[in-house]
Amino acid sequence: MRPDSGEKKWGIRKYVFVTLLVSQLFAAAPSVAGLVEIPVERVGALSAQLPERPQGFGPSCANRGEWGATSVANRTVEVRRVAEKLLTQALPAWDQDLYLEYSRMGTRPNGEKMMNARKAWLYPLTIAECVEGKGRFIPAIERTINELTKQPTWTWPAHDKTLRNLRDHNFEVDLLAADTAHDLAQALYMLGDWLPLELRHRTLSALNQRVFEPLRKSFAGASKDHFWLHADHNWNAVCLKGVVSAALTILPDRHDRALFAAAGEHYIQHYVSGFSPEGYTSEGPGYWNYGFSHFAALREILMQATGGKLDLFADAKVRNMAMYGYRIEMLPNNIAAFGDASPKTRMDDFTRAYANDVLGLRQDQHLATVRISGSQAANDAPLAKAALLLFSNPTPVSTWPHPDPASIQIGLHSYFDSVGVLVSRPGQGSQLAVSIKAGGNGNHSHNDIGSYTVGLGSEQPTGDVGGTQYSAKTFSKERYSISGISSWGHPVPVVAGTLQSQAEKIKPSVIETHFSDKADEILINMSDAYAKPMLHALTRKLVHDRRNAGTITITDQFKFTKPSNFEVAITTLGNWKQNPDGSIELWQRDEHLLARIDSSSPWALKSEISNEEGLSFTRIGISLVSPVKSGYIKIRYEPLHPGQLPR
Repeated sequence: MRPDSGEKKWGIRKYVFVTLLVSQLFAAAPSVAGLVEIPVERVGALSAQLPERPQGFGPSCANRGEWGATSVANRTVEVRRVAEKLLTQALPAWDQDLYLEYSRMGTRPNGEKMMNARKAWLYPLTIAECVEGKGRFIPAIERTINELTKQPTWTWPAHDKTLRNLRDHNFEVDLLAADTAHDLAQALYMLGDWLPLELRHRTLSALNQRVFEPLRKSFAGASKDHFWLHADHNWNAVCLKGVVSAALTILPDRHDRALFAAAGEHYIQHYVSGFSPEGYTSEGPGYWNYGFSHFAALREILMQATGGKLDLFADAKVRNMAMYGYRIEMLPNNIAAFGDASPKTRMDDFTRAYANDVLGLRQDQHLATVRISGSQAANDAPLAKAALLLFSNPTPVSTWPHPDPASIQIGLHSYFDSVGVLVSRPGQGSQLAVSIKAGGNGNHSHNDIGSYTVGLGSEQPTGDVGGTQYSAKTFSKERYSISGISSWGHPVPVVAGTLQSQAEKIKPSVIETHFSDKADEILINMSDAYAKPMLHALTRKLVHDRRNAGTITITDQFKFTKPSNFEVAITTLGNWKQNPDGSIELWQRDEHLLARIDSSSPWALKSEISNEEGLSFTRIGISLVSPVKSGYIKIRYEPLHPGQLPR
C-alpha cells in the first residue's frame, strides 16, 4: 500500500493485520509455568503494565506531523543522502564462500563485511522513506527485508563454529542476530501497512523461528544455547537489548512481550555485576561504548513499555558505570587502548548523551544535538537508535537524590581503586597526560600488568598499542602467544628473560597513591605478574608532575636472589629516533615527546617491529647490559616544543 493513509487508518489496518497473525505465528508460545529463573509472578505483573499493542521507538512513519517536521529533515540529511545512492545500486549478494572462510581458515573480516553490507541497507532506506513519505524507497526496502528473511542465517561466521545455523537452521542468537531482529522489528513497526502483508508475515515468521522461539526455550530450560544470559560482559547487554526490544516492538501477545521484558530485567543484572563499584569496565572503552549503549537503549524501551515503572537506571551503581565514559579520557578524545581497545577509540556521544540527560551528570552531550550519521557500526541497530535520537524524551531517574555536583566532577585525575587504574590529566597550560593500570582486562585481557599510555594533545606518542584484528586465534588457547597480546608487546618489564603470566588471573596490587593538583603518584607491585622464583621484588612507580609543560616518570625497581637480566620496553605505533645524547624522540604527527633514560648500570637498546594479526608497532627494548641482583630503570617523558626539536 502506498504511504498516503492517515495515522488512524494505519492503526486500524495494523491491528487487523496483527490479529490475523496471532493464531498463526505465536499460538505455540510456551506457558511461563516452566520458567527456570524468571519469576512467574513478575511476568504477570509486567503483563498488566504493558500496553495492548506493541510499540517501538518513535512514531510510525504514517504520522506525517512528526516525520514531516523540518527538524527531522535537517538531522537526517546524511542518512537520506546514503539512501539516494542505494537506489542506483544492487543489494550485495549473499556469499556462502565468504561465510565459510572462518570455518576453513579462521579469518573473520570478509564474512562479517558481507553480512553487514547487506543489513546496512535497511537503516538509510527506512529513514528516507519515513521522512519523504512518497513510496519512492519502498521497493528497495521490500527487496532488502525479503533478502534478509531468506538469508540462511543472521549469526556471524565466528559464532557458528559447527555451522548448525547455516546448514541445519538450528538457530541460536548471537550479537548480529539480536541486532538484526531489533532493526527488522523496528522497520515493521515504523512502516506498518506501507509494506505488503505477505512480507510482514514472512518477516514475523523469521523473527519467531530465529530469535524468539530459541530464547523461549532457554528461558524454560529446554536449551543451553545462550551463554550470554549469564555473562557479565558486552554480549549480555547487546543480545538482551536486541531480543527484548524486538519483542516489545513487534510481538502481538502482551503476555509474550511480558516474558521478554521480565527476562531483560532479570538477566541484565549479570552485565551490571561486571563493573567495579567505581564503574570501571575491564573490557575497556570500546566495549563500554558497545555494551553500555545497548544497556541504555534497553532501559529506554523498558521504560516506554511499562510507563516508567521498570527503570534499569534506578541502581545508583549505574551512575558510576555511566561516568566511566567521561572519567576514562586522559584528554578530549584521547583514551588509553588497554586490552582489545583501539588507540582510535572515541567515547560514544549517543551513550554519554543518554546518560547525561537521564542522570543529570552536567556534561555537554545531549540527545537533541547528537549527530545522526549516514554510516553505521556493526551490531548497532542504527534504525532503532535514530528513532530514539529523533523522538525520545527519556525520563530522568527519580529513585535516588540528584547527585552532588562534586561527585560528578571529572577533575585532574580519575582513580578506579578496586582495579588499580589511574587516569592523570594535564594541568593548566599543559597537554601531557597518562593512564596506567595494575590489573587485567577480563575476557579481553592482555598480559599487561603495569601497562601505560602517554597522551600528548590528541596523540599518543608512546604506550599501549591496543588490540589486534580478531581471528580464530584471538580467543583460543593461543591468544597469549600473539605478540601484541603477550607482555612482550606492552611497555612492561621482561624479568630474567621471562614474560608476564596471564594477567586476568592476577589481582591488582597497588602499594600507595598520592594525588594533588601539582602531581599524581602511584606505586604498583608487579612481582606477582612474573613466575620467577629468583625475583624478590619488582615495583613500578609513576609520577605525573603537572608543573610547567609537565613530565611523566616511570621507575621500575627490582631485586633478585641471584644476578639476572632485566629489561623494560617502550612501545609505539608512530615514529622514533635516538638522539646523540641517548635520549629517544617519539612522535606520530605533530606532537613530539622526549624520553630520557636513567639506570643503575649500563643499558643497551634494541628495536624490533611486530606485524602480527593486523597490528603493526615498534618495540624498543631497553636492557641492562649485565645480570645484576638489584637495580632500576627510569624513563622520564617530557613534551618537545617546535623550537626545541633537534636540528
